Amino acid sequence: MEELKERVYCSRCKGKTKHLIITSYKEQSDVDADFHWHDHYHIVQCAGCDNKSFVRQYGDEDTWEYINGYREWKDIFTVYPEEPKVETDEERWKRKFEMLYFMPPKQFQFVPENLNKLYKQTINAYNSQQNILCAAGLRTIIEGICNELNIKKGHIYNKDGSKKLNEKNKVIFTDNLAGRIFGLYENGYIIFTHALLLQKIKNIGNKAVHDIVELDLRQYSGHK
Repeated sequence: MEELKERVYCSRCKGKTKHLIITSYKEQSDVDADFHWHDHYHIVQCAGCDNKSFVRQYGDEDTWEYINGYREWKDIFTVYPEEPKVETDEERWKRKFEMLYFMPPKQFQFVPENLNKLYKQTINAYNSQQNILCAAGLRTIIEGICNELNIKKGHIYNKDGSKKLNEKNKVIFTDNLAGRIFGLYENGYIIFTHALLLQKIKNIGNKAVHDIVELDLRQYSGHK
C-alpha cells in the first residue's frame, strides 16, 4: 500500500505515526482554471497498530511556506478522529468556570416585563463573563425593585443591626440606594442579612458603573 506523505495522529497510538493508504477519492481543479487546487480523501491504516482513520489532504496555490529560504508548497492534512487539543491554563479555567458557574435564568411569573428583561440580560452578561455589565445590571435590578415597590427612603444600619448616626448624632434617613435597600428591610420585603448582601452588590455595581472596575470572579471561585 502507498504511504501517506505526512505523519498524522493515531487515536490508538496517541501520537503522530506513519499511515498506509487503503483507498482514496481525489478531486482537483481543471488544468486551465484560474486557481489551482486538489482535494484528496483517504481511508488510512496506522503502520504501527493497524488502526483505521479518515484523512483529508488539501492543497492549493496558497498552501505554501518558506523552507531554507525557498517557497515550498505543502498540503494540509486533517485526520478524523482529530488529535485532542492541548488546553492552555486560561482555556482550562474558562471551561471549568462554565461548567461550575453557568447560571440558567429562572422564570418569574409576577415580575414586571422590564425587570424580567433586565434580569435575563444580566444573567447573559454573567454567563458571557462580561463582568462590568453584569455588576451594573445587578445594581440596576435592585433600584428597579425599589421603584416597583415604591421604596423611596430608609435608615442606614450598622452590621450589628443598630441605626447609623451622622456627625450631628442623628439617625440617617436617606433616599439614596443604600437607604432604599434598608427600606426594603424596614418594610418587611427582605431580612436584615439580605439587606447587607444587597449593600455589597450595590457597592460592586457602583464601582462598575462609576469607576469602570471589573470584578475578578476568580477571586471568588478559588482560582488565582
